[in-house]
Amino acid sequence: MRLLVIMKKSPDQSLATERNARYLRMLEIYMNAGFEASFSYAECIEDIEFGLSKHKPDLVLCGIDHLPENGCNILHNVHAWFEEHTINYIGSAPMEIELALSKSALKRKWENEGIRTPIFGLVREDPKDYGEDIERLISMNAFPYILKPENLGNSRGIEEKGIVWNEAVLCEALKRMRLQFGGSILVEHYLGAFVDLIEITCPMIEGPSGMVYMPAQVSLVEPKRFHIITTRDKDRQGTFVSPLNAEREASFLPFAQRAFTVAGVRDYARGDFIYANGEFWAIEINGQPMIPDQWFGGAAQIAGLSEAQYLVGIVAAGYRRLKAEGRIAQDFPEEALALLRGTVLEA
Repeated sequence: MRLLVIMKKSPDQSLATERNARYLRMLEIYMNAGFEASFSYAECIEDIEFGLSKHKPDLVLCGIDHLPENGCNILHNVHAWFEEHTINYIGSAPMEIELALSKSALKRKWENEGIRTPIFGLVREDPKDYGEDIERLISMNAFPYILKPENLGNSRGIEEKGIVWNEAVLCEALKRMRLQFGGSILVEHYLGAFVDLIEITCPMIEGPSGMVYMPAQVSLVEPKRFHIITTRDKDRQGTFVSPLNAEREASFLPFAQRAFTVAGVRDYARGDFIYANGEFWAIEINGQPMIPDQWFGGAAQIAGLSEAQYLVGIVAAGYRRLKAEGRIAQDFPEEALALLRGTVLEA
């Protein structure tokens, strides 16, 4: 079976080198598992078209959610493009990718389904809406707030200066963030003031019997004044994962199941959650999480899966779905089946 992995190169050269090494190891794992595996980088839809033409894959694993086409500034949902061109791909459907990318839209859906998420408001991009949105945030009186770009992942834009305790600081922080990132800004109640705060990451891979959840606690290597995990913390190995205690994990899993189910993701995803003030809170879902990844891999290891097993398990999830839909005829490699045998992801 021909498998094509497509990723986007990091503009940071030091990170690009490290990620390239990870991708090469990932490719080696798939080849050792019996796949005829290929890898390509993509910066635009034309790069994807070239990779498909060159490698003619039976199945595609793409870690990019949107790309431009024909030099235009308009970005295309890559999974929607795959659907339009009948390409077999692993991961969530286009609408669910869009939902997961919009922090506020997913939070509203969680609220409607009774899933606990911090109180929040959205400061829209159009300047004419700014005054109304600020008034709404002030009237909510849910200080302290934390500011986040509405549709950026991997903690981009999250920083200590984005934690605000009053109206004046809120307005200054919003001005700074709008200049830096543009777009809409999510403003949500900051839970880090609670002394019992625990941050939880929860990868999900669909197994033969449904979604398999692998929660783990995320901690900072160097504690800070306020608990906040930035992109730099993630990229520069400033965090580590550890098991949840058995009682907390048992009470967390039903909450996670509801949050993932409402988000509508499939095959694989990773959710961010917080335990604070004696309750679990849903923060966001990454419908197309980076892999291989420290958090995904660490949580999978805690759940008893090796790096090879969770990476092959992700491919197995997409393959199983496509096979059931009659969209893929090739057999899953025997070596891959053997690798997953005896695990929760057994194909």
